[in-house]
Amino acid sequence: MRIIFISGDGHGAGKTYLAKRIASGKEQIYSIANMIRKELSLVYPKYDWYNKTPRFKDTTIVKETGKTIHQMLDELGKEKKSLSNIYWAKQIVELITYSRDSDNLDIAIIDDIRLIDEYLYIKSQFQKEHITHFHVINANAKPEPMYQNKELREQADYHILSRMVLSSIGVK
Repeated sequence: MRIIFISGDGHGAGKTYLAKRIASGKEQIYSIANMIRKELSLVYPKYDWYNKTPRFKDTTIVKETGKTIHQMLDELGKEKKSLSNIYWAKQIVELITYSRDSDNLDIAIIDDIRLIDEYLYIKSQFQKEHITHFHVINANAKPEPMYQNKELREQADYHILSRMVLSSIGVK
C-alpha cells in the first residue's frame, strides 16, 4: 500500500485540491478535519459542517453554543488532542488499517497533515508501506499559526508550487 501525506503553507494552500487530483481509483482520502466534522455533525446535525469556505466557517454561528463553526471545529480538535497528542492520528491509523486489511486499499491519501507529532506517529505505524509526503507551497494561503506547516515543509519529500504561486512569478 502507498501512503501519501499532504501538508501545505496554510488554509487554502491547495491540499485537498491536490488530494482530489491524485485520487482516481482504489484509494481513499483521509482527513483529520473530517473526523472532527463528523463528530460535530452527530451532536449538531442542523449545521453544514462540511462547508469548507472560510466565510461560512467564520460567520455561521452554532446557536446552541454561540460559537462559529470554525471555533467549534478548533475547540473539539484541541479538546480531543488534550487527551492524547496523537488522538486524531490514532483514529486515522485505525481507519487506514481497517481499509487496507478489509477493502484491499491501494493508496491512502491524508490531505491535512498539520502537526509533526501526528505526522511522525502515522508514518511510524506504516513504516513498511511506501510513504510519500508532498507539501503545497502557496504564499496566498491563510497562515495557521497554531500548526507546524513550516516544520512539515522541511519533512516533505516533494514541494509542489501551486498555480497561484507560479503565475505570480510569471510561469504559465
